[in-house]
Amino acid sequence: GQLLALVGPSGAGKSTVLRCIAGLHKATKGQICSKGKDWFNSKKRYNLTPQQRRVGFVFQHYALFPHLTVTQNIQLANSDSSDDRNAENLLKKVHLEGLELRYPKKLSGGQQQRVAVARALARRPKVLLLDEPFSAVDQVTRRKLYRELLSLRKLLAMPIILVTHDLEESALLADRIALLHKGEILQ
Repeated sequence: GQLLALVGPSGAGKSTVLRCIAGLHKATKGQICSKGKDWFNSKKRYNLTPQQRRVGFVFQHYALFPHLTVTQNIQLANSDSSDDRNAENLLKKVHLEGLELRYPKKLSGGQQQRVAVARALARRPKVLLLDEPFSAVDQVTRRKLYRELLSLRKLLAMPIILVTHDLEESALLADRIALLHKGEILQ
């Protein structure tokens, strides 16, 4: 249930670490495990597919499908797409009730970010990965989203990994901070 922030300058490898955890990028060596179960192990030549890892991923620019409504974007990530109640519950968790039928272009940046979080949670993930989720919104919206993430964390019983280049943001949100530089954890 902890939130780990990966902090570092552009090109430090923060997003690559997230993509490796999600199985979207194969590391050349190392080990990735969750709750004692290997997801990737280069020595054993073992590598679970992204689908087998059950990871919720919020991309930097949200990656919402523009031709789908809010509810359809969320249902797409759910293995049981007929479960409308799950989408409704997730929309309540991220404070988007009443916007179910809107398309992404009709949403503010903060609303799009919350749809992306709801979609990531629809997979019922074992870990939630956030790749600079606040970078595309203004400062006022960002502060509001910080509060919402802190509130949402209390409802989630899963580890969260946040990528950011902002030390202040990581100090505000994270339980632990890892400082990355050129693919190495410095501190």
